[in-house]
Amino acid sequence: MNFYSSISEQYDAIFPLNITQVSFIKSYLNKDTENIKLLDIGCGTGSLSIELFGLFDKISAIDTNKQMLESAKKKAAEKNIDFINIGMLDIENSFTENSFDIISCFGNTIVHLPSIEAIELFFENIKAVLKPDGKFLCQIINYDNVLDNNLKGLPTIENNIIKFERFYSLDNSGMINFSTILTIKKTGKVLENNIKLFPLRKKILENALQNAGFNTVNFYGSFTKKEYNNKSLPLVFECF
Repeated sequence: MNFYSSISEQYDAIFPLNITQVSFIKSYLNKDTENIKLLDIGCGTGSLSIELFGLFDKISAIDTNKQMLESAKKKAAEKNIDFINIGMLDIENSFTENSFDIISCFGNTIVHLPSIEAIELFFENIKAVLKPDGKFLCQIINYDNVLDNNLKGLPTIENNIIKFERFYSLDNSGMINFSTILTIKKTGKVLENNIKLFPLRKKILENALQNAGFNTVNFYGSFTKKEYNNKSLPLVFECF
């Protein structure tokens, strides 16, 4: 079973709505702009898009996992959000040029792509469908911190519903093995998974964005725009 399919029923318990992400996006809204459009990439079960509904004239939200998109559609009820089952590299072929005012991609999504070439192609896709004055907002894990400080994983997520343990190790090709153990407390069921992630360093990321045509890239250590340092766990960035 696909990693995200296996955790889809518990996804909202593992990753509830992050209100600082909402505030981060809101900070880029211009009240004088009409017909503003958002593209939410890697939307999961749709919590962020649903929370932002009403602030945009149009929201499109994409994910590769059909089960999570079905959950998103049920949660959205009558809200007019387009939940679309496509991958990150399908964006340019799925939307017209200069379509979106804001494109968001949170939750360490882009490092699921297998190489820097694929990531740069993704950025080119983003640039193509972003309006000339649009903003690309993104967040990944700070892999400079992970690699330089030999971090063995991410903090465990635990509440009264689940316990989600997360571990990192490097394989021989330089990819990261991301291993997880999900314990569902009500049933005691344990789900173990392992996926490969591309450990994207900040400098390589910045070069790829510039190669894709983004002239301005600002980095932060949090969604509250805390100053970035090499020990920050998140790596948040804005591009235009």
